[in-house]
Amino acid sequence: MNASKVKILIILLLFPVVSFSQQFWNLTNEFWGGPKTGITLVNDSVLLVGTTTGVLKSSDEGKHFDKVLTASSVNSIFASSNGNVFAGGTGKIYFSDNMGTSWDSVTLNTGYPVKQIIENNNYALFAITGERNSGDGVFYSEDNGKSWESRNNGLGNLKGCKKIAADKNDRLYLTMSDEASTGNGGLFFSETSGLEWEKVSIKLDSINEPVRITAPAGLTISPEDSLYLSFYGVATNYMVQLNISKSINDVPLENPWQVFHVNKTSKWWEDRPLNNIHFSQSGDRYSSFTQMLNQGATYYLKASDTYWYKIDNDLGASDDGWRYEQIFAETESGRIFMIQYLDERIYTTDKSLITDINPPVKNPALVHCYPNPVKAGGKLFLQLPSKVGSTEISICDLTGKRILLNSGSSETPEITAPLKAGVYILTVRYLDAVFTEKIMVN
Repeated sequence: MNASKVKILIILLLFPVVSFSQQFWNLTNEFWGGPKTGITLVNDSVLLVGTTTGVLKSSDEGKHFDKVLTASSVNSIFASSNGNVFAGGTGKIYFSDNMGTSWDSVTLNTGYPVKQIIENNNYALFAITGERNSGDGVFYSEDNGKSWESRNNGLGNLKGCKKIAADKNDRLYLTMSDEASTGNGGLFFSETSGLEWEKVSIKLDSINEPVRITAPAGLTISPEDSLYLSFYGVATNYMVQLNISKSINDVPLENPWQVFHVNKTSKWWEDRPLNNIHFSQSGDRYSSFTQMLNQGATYYLKASDTYWYKIDNDLGASDDGWRYEQIFAETESGRIFMIQYLDERIYTTDKSLITDINPPVKNPALVHCYPNPVKAGGKLFLQLPSKVGSTEISICDLTGKRILLNSGSSETPEITAPLKAGVYILTVRYLDAVFTEKIMVN
């Protein structure tokens, strides 16, 4: 981690949480492993995170991670309904049938990144490839990912896929980049599992001609069976930025799409195009807007509200200073985990919990850590409340890499400080409480 990233993280740790947006995202215990590219859950108990160099696995809701796959590149990760896991490489798909413990791989007839993997109700798998305008389109597997064939008939000469989705009737929806606004990209759909694709016309009541999509952002199907589409495009000779939706039954028809607003502005055609939307079990919606630090953010719509909240506090960024698409995974209890593409951190929030389980109490009183600062390799003492039972004590550096992990039942545990000078994060877990504190090692 470079010096600028360390400075940013120290600033985030020094300032308290004071508002709704600031309290929204918390970091999991560990976020080492490099820039993140995807996240998924298997059997509600195993969290798998894609990175640019492999896959991390956690079986304790993100408290600890182990690297289970080392690869030259991982661009996406997906867990199928039968619990198998697939990681999209470059020209290759890795797969595991034991929740990420061991992996095999299969080569695709492409040299492009596998950007997304999905399945339909018949358990057939679809993978899309692409980088900007270029790519090799869509690949299909009916043998649980062991072999793949291309299915691109009707897509035309542009094969740079952006997003793919499948509805309850096994219709497929696909977006393709078209940066030169040639009209050859945009939205396509298939009723034949990708054997034949048809172009979808994007018409709006207030615009006379169909809108040409140049850079797709989000493509999601809601629980109410509507297709949500967000993109940058061209209407007549004007640039537009739109979020629109339509019933899945109406997508092939010529009737107009409905515009939904994210950024409240009088210029409705210059909205902030959302990336894929996560529809939580509680009815809340999570999405993101890709931009640089001052604009890129989470966008959150509470189930009982009509206003999308912009949440940018406590968010990191990629090495180039951008906040790219956020990808979400949700447990059965409604806890949300999130990674931001090419950001090193792993985030979580309890804003959409649907059980009566209370979130852990942060930084409870009656916990004392001393001495602080402490000498490198010296003794560090903790004073905990009486009758706390078992405790878990960990120390992480500022990259999130765990340096120490201890478990016990003492009310005055004694641990050894890290051997290198620097700033570290001490975490103590007991009962329903989580105590965190920065420790300075001299």
